[in-house]
Amino acid sequence: MRVVLYQMMDRGSIGENIRAACKTIAKTSADFICLPEYFTIPADYKEKGKTVEDVWKEITIPTINALQSVSKKFEGYIIGGSVIEKSGNNYYNTCYVFKSGEIIAKYRKMCPVEEELEMGIKPGNNVVSVETEFGRFGILICADCINNDVVDAVASKNDIIFLPISLTDPSHPKVEGHPISERIAKDYGVIVAKVSRVARGVGVKSVVMSPTGIIKEATSCCEEELVIAVI
Repeated sequence: MRVVLYQMMDRGSIGENIRAACKTIAKTSADFICLPEYFTIPADYKEKGKTVEDVWKEITIPTINALQSVSKKFEGYIIGGSVIEKSGNNYYNTCYVFKSGEIIAKYRKMCPVEEELEMGIKPGNNVVSVETEFGRFGILICADCINNDVVDAVASKNDIIFLPISLTDPSHPKVEGHPISERIAKDYGVIVAKVSRVARGVGVKSVVMSPTGIIKEATSCCEEELVIAVI
């Protein structure tokens, strides 16, 4: 099983971010490729007075269309980081999964952070477990991983956990190592594949973690990188 994490640099442009993600997917050979949380939203987007509705219209729709298109050329599963989903009058931080040109699953972040709640993003309540030839995989998005009940609901049902994150706020406490990923992997006997984006020179090292330790880790937290793990 070949797992690739795209620790992606923010280009500062919606179009450039989408193109970078699709170009990388198209030239990558893997059973799974995972993108970071909010990977196509420029770091300064909210500073321009944009709303969650703007994100959905201007970023989510073209991102989903692009990933669905490139998934036709990619042999494995694309775990599409996350985008803002609109459902009725509600908005969610949602990870879509693509395979062979189809959306085969989606997971809504269960534990939005305060900034997301202020924007109008609602908590999700769906546990994802996708059956594949490599075992079952599930998804957690960023802050979900610090909620024990959410972790238990997801990790107890799956063999691999994909964890897209976006810790790009310079004021966020510095994270040393991978204590949460390590704990989840050991406690539940699962593989944890955590991928961060890099924006404004800030990020977290992406990692593929097994119950016995690190399988593959990014060399830097502040540079774009493909983390490739053969399991």
